Amino acid sequence: MSDRTNNVARCLNQDCGAGVSPVFARCKTNNVARCMNRPAFTLIELLVVISIIAVLISMLLPSLAGARRTGQRVSCMANLRELAKGALEYATENEEWIIGSPYGSGAYLEGASIAYGPAVQGWDFLGPMAAMWRMGLNMGSGRKRDVVKRFNRLRDSKEFLCASNKFLSAMYPESDGPDARAGWMVSYNTCRYQLYTKDTAPNHNEQLPTNWRPSIAKMGNPSNKVFCADGSRYSTVTQVPDYDLAVDATYGGAFSDAGAYSTYSRSWDRSRAPGNGNAGPVDARMYAFRHSMAVPPVGAPGNAYKLNLAFFDTHVETMGDLEASNPHLWLPAGTQFDTSGAWSDTRTFFGLTGNLKIAS
Repeated sequence: MSDRTNNVARCLNQDCGAGVSPVFARCKTNNVARCMNRPAFTLIELLVVISIIAVLISMLLPSLAGARRTGQRVSCMANLRELAKGALEYATENEEWIIGSPYGSGAYLEGASIAYGPAVQGWDFLGPMAAMWRMGLNMGSGRKRDVVKRFNRLRDSKEFLCASNKFLSAMYPESDGPDARAGWMVSYNTCRYQLYTKDTAPNHNEQLPTNWRPSIAKMGNPSNKVFCADGSRYSTVTQVPDYDLAVDATYGGAFSDAGAYSTYSRSWDRSRAPGNGNAGPVDARMYAFRHSMAVPPVGAPGNAYKLNLAFFDTHVETMGDLEASNPHLWLPAGTQFDTSGAWSDTRTFFGLTGNLKIAS
């Protein structure tokens, strides 16, 4: 006998005892009526239950979203830590050179029209690292389709893809490099002023030290200097992310840029932060500074947006966008920096004036 049948039987016979007397019959009849007329949920009761469930869900969803974002941030930090270890390994094997310099790991491409070997262009630090790690990268022989295959492998690989990177990038329309079509934006970028030599550095706000070359040994205190960070090369408040795969692309190509301190940065555009002169509807900090616990509103205060940064000693930190714009973190020790090239809120926050000598 089923549970439902047992329950009906108990309901019908409750308090009646046993027997076939008229009293028993009247009791059983009354129980039948009582069982048949027992009210179900009313519409109001049902709505109350649904409302309670909705409230519980609304309370849980932010916690679940926060937990997911925390997991993505931790996963990204693990990637960056491995990249910093890779940079240290490369430097150990190559006279302290910083990987990704077009005058070091990318120097073999000088004069080439199409990239071959591990790097897809001179500024590429991911290709040489993938080759060093024996990731099975297709080196190619100087054909555009091989560059495309290699680039897509690099930006899609879990080792090089930030879990919070939800942005696509397409080819810069004016580039004469290969078109790899739309795909994940390159997740991590380096600072180009670490990768020039003294003789090749352009005449910008950053004046590198005498006899500088891209060397970890010359950078300064490795625990104070950023090797790479969450980036979004190339993007601004008016330009969605794109890439330039020309082998001789200038100013950092698809992989490197002026650091987060610079008004000329197209990886870390902070122009929409309060005080930096932009009042438009887009906040480009969303591209690179993508590790906040929730999506900040457009024009949110400095440090509302957050990113991960890997340092040359291999430790990784999460910082707010304003905190991460300290030029001392990005430039080699001894660099002379004209602070007029820094964001307005950066100058105010760190008390920067005039010509600044970058500390160790």
